[in-house]
This record gives sequence, structure tokens and C-alpha cells, in this order.
Amino acid sequence: MAGLQYTQVPSDTFEKLQLNAGILVDEFTPSTGVIGNILGATSGGINFASNPSFTDFGEDIDNVPNNMMELKHLQAFDPVMSGTFLTVTAEVAQMLVGAADIAGGDSTKVIPRQQLLTTDFTELWWIGDYSDKNTGATAGFIAIHLLNALNTTGFQIQSTKDGKGTMSFEFHGHYSIDAQDTVPFEIYVKAGMSGSETPSVRLNNNVITVVDETTAQLTATVVPAGSSVTWSSSNTAKATVSDGLVTGKDAGNCIITAAITVDGVTYNDTCTVIVTAS
Repeated sequence: MAGLQYTQVPSDTFEKLQLNAGILVDEFTPSTGVIGNILGATSGGINFASNPSFTDFGEDIDNVPNNMMELKHLQAFDPVMSGTFLTVTAEVAQMLVGAADIAGGDSTKVIPRQQLLTTDFTELWWIGDYSDKNTGATAGFIAIHLLNALNTTGFQIQSTKDGKGTMSFEFHGHYSIDAQDTVPFEIYVKAGMSGSETPSVRLNNNVITVVDETTAQLTATVVPAGSSVTWSSSNTAKATVSDGLVTGKDAGNCIITAAITVDGVTYNDTCTVIVTAS
């Protein structure tokens, strides 16, 4: 098969694979990778489908072919996250029932409720490993955020002789009257970084002295290389900065900051500038 032009895979294929079953959590911060509570152990992996629904406004118009793109209308998405829990707590059982409360004074008792409340809808995250760099604080991930999630199949448990019980679920994301244009799911894809690629900023000096109306050049070394650096002065009456070039204005001190932003997180380093009179 060697030499066939189109029998190949992208060179970075093994850096962009989604790995393993992932986890379900109640909170997740994509910018830092910090997770909240893992809801439980699962079996068979997690299935997610965005389920868009369309209307073809041209289907009953004479001489218009089916699926003309200009007449295609997206009605809504019905995002679904489904799977099977092997473990359960009272809090998870409450989520699975859908409309329920945990009894006051008895944290072991889940009481179904006939009325559905907005507080029954919750945030749900699935996070799976991604890329060949998938350990530590800079691990890559694929994450799906299901907004206003509600399990619509109720609480189900299947016990097994000499085996483990299973509890299936099917959470649907829901639109909100308060944010009617917000589709109730989000997808995050973040490549991992090696330790040497951990974002950072380092200035060549952390203290400098300049005479007023003279300049001094600061240099920032940044990771990832090529990141856009934002420079600022804590007191422009004492010194200003532009692309690292510091200009003394008046006797006194100020702080020059060099900062980069990577995936929503800001990293910086500072230099104290001592301005002396000429």
C-alpha cells in the first residue's frame, strides 16, 4: 500500500483522539481544568447527541426540490446525554427522579414531587481525555456542558443476581425563557500541553531604575512562544510603557506588568520601576 496518495491519516491523528469513557461532574472550569463532584461510576461509556430538528419550508412548494438550503429552517436542538450509573447517592437519586426533594432532617430519603420546579434543572458536564498529553494540570480534554439538564426517564434500577445494579439515565438540555437564544449545550476541545509548554511570562528584569524623560527596555519571554503581550503601568504619571519600552515621567515608583492570556487565564510578571529626577 506504500505510495498511495490518499491512503493515509493526518500526521497529528494520535494527538487528537478522545480517550476512555470520561466522567460526569456537576461543575467544571474549562480555563483551568478544575472539576467539581464526580456524580458516580458509569458503565458502557456516555452517549451524547445534539439532535437538531429542521423544517423544509420548500417541501410543499411546486417546482422546489427537497432540501433547498435557502428554505431550510433550524427549529431547535434537543441535546441528550445518556448512560448508566453503577453507583448512586441520595443526591444522584434526586437528579434521576427529576422532580424530587431530599427530606428535611433525613438526608437518606428522596421524596418525589408532582410539580416540576426550575430548581430541578441542573448543570451537567461530561469530560473525556484528549490528545497525547493528558496528565496533570495542563491535560487536554473534550468537554460537553449540558445546560438546564433534566433526566426525563425517571429513576430506574436493574438489579442482577450475583452482579451489580445499574441505573440508566437520559438527561435532556432545555432552553430557558430568560435566555431564549442560548442553545442548551456547549462543546470544548482543548489540546494538552507538556510541562515545558505551561503558560508563563518572565521579564528580563524585575527592578530597574530610570531617570525621568529617559527610557529603558524590558523584554518578556513567554510560553507559548508568540503569545500577544499586554503591557501596563500602575502609575502613568511616574512611568509609561509601550511594547516593553519604559519611559520615566516623574520621580517615584510604579509597577510595570507584562501579561498574556491563554484559554481565558491571565499570566503575568512584574517589574518595579524606580524613577529618579534628572
